[in-house]
Amino acid sequence: MDSLPILAIIAAAFLHAVWNYILKDSSDKAVCIIIIYLASLPFALFAMSLAGMPGYNALPVIILSAVLQTGYCILLFKGYEIGSLSSVYPIARGSAPIFIFFYSVIFFEMPNNLQITLGVIIICVGLFYYGLSTIQNVGSKPREILFALAVGLFIAGYSITDATGARLVGNAFSFFGAMAIFNRLFLILYFYYSEKGILQRIRQEFNYRFVLAGLFAFICYAVVLWAYTVLPIPIVATLRESSIVFATLLGVLALREKLNLPKLVMLGSVISGLFLLLNV
Repeated sequence: MDSLPILAIIAAAFLHAVWNYILKDSSDKAVCIIIIYLASLPFALFAMSLAGMPGYNALPVIILSAVLQTGYCILLFKGYEIGSLSSVYPIARGSAPIFIFFYSVIFFEMPNNLQITLGVIIICVGLFYYGLSTIQNVGSKPREILFALAVGLFIAGYSITDATGARLVGNAFSFFGAMAIFNRLFLILYFYYSEKGILQRIRQEFNYRFVLAGLFAFICYAVVLWAYTVLPIPIVATLRESSIVFATLLGVLALREKLNLPKLVMLGSVISGLFLLLNV
């Protein structure tokens, strides 16, 4: 297997962990998430201007992806409002590849290679174990867990539609730009009608860190969409969840969290799985 897309996904996973950290660290998460998504829109539109507009035949999957992305965005910042980064993030990101893996077994192609399949399974098991241990250790409330699992389901949903859309359009940037237009429109409508005084809050809470997070979000999404055009869906979806490794390391190094047994098991399983994937 070509190692370039794998390494690109791992780099994107690091940036994904960073922008989620910025979101969780923000005082007004609604303001932060809307700035992140709006800040990434110009990059997506510029990329589409270079790649070209997608055909009308891709419009249904573009709109479906935008709806799922909107649901993911809303659930994500709501989850961070009621839960911690150390519980919501690993449960959400750890459950997503499980959903995608089994869905792909039924509906999509699976790599006909034992080493690749084993690598994906090892990563999924490690992430899922860490998510379960986090639930027990931090005493997560049922509502918090449900939010995190719902985020995981939406991640699985938009991952599959994104992969389908990117392959249908034939260009990741073309699909990204069109989807971003609908997604940002849906988000603006949601925040305008659901979040009181959102415009005033944006002026008061604006921070350039949110714009930087938007750039990171654009890079992450663009890399993953491109990877969907060259690698099987379960592999891309599993590799992108290695962001949990970087989130864990950020917690240990920046927040001085303890490196306990569940974290070590998760890190070991993800590294082992990545080793298998990189050495096919």
